[in-house]
Amino acid sequence: MKGRNRDYCQEWLKKADHDLITARTVLAMENGPTDTPCFHAHQAVEKAFKGMLTFHGIAVGRTHDLLALFDLVFPFLPELSSFEESFGIMSSYAVETRYPGNIMEPDRIDAKEALQVAEQVVAMVETCCGIIHNTQRQ
Repeated sequence: MKGRNRDYCQEWLKKADHDLITARTVLAMENGPTDTPCFHAHQAVEKAFKGMLTFHGIAVGRTHDLLALFDLVFPFLPELSSFEESFGIMSSYAVETRYPGNIMEPDRIDAKEALQVAEQVVAMVETCCGIIHNTQRQ
């Protein structure tokens, strides 16, 4: 069972890395949108958390709430506590930046901060689970 958990964790982390690549690419555009990198930064953290929980054999339902996921992940990686405030901010990027009517356009500084947090969190989870991907992380 542990091998299956590790394999599934690896799949989650691969998807998290894809979100990082997407966020980085869009943010590098001269006048690119900021909502898209924020959304993908959120997704990268969410997927990293779900990967870690899978690694430890913990089933998690459908949620985009990074603080709820953080509460489950914290016992395995307490160093993440320094990002707790960022997780609260980033949770709004899951939905509010994606649909019309919920006008939320983060500024470039917010988008860069979200990406930076996501890169650090994904790297920490990968290291903790012993799963390292060769991505274009900068």
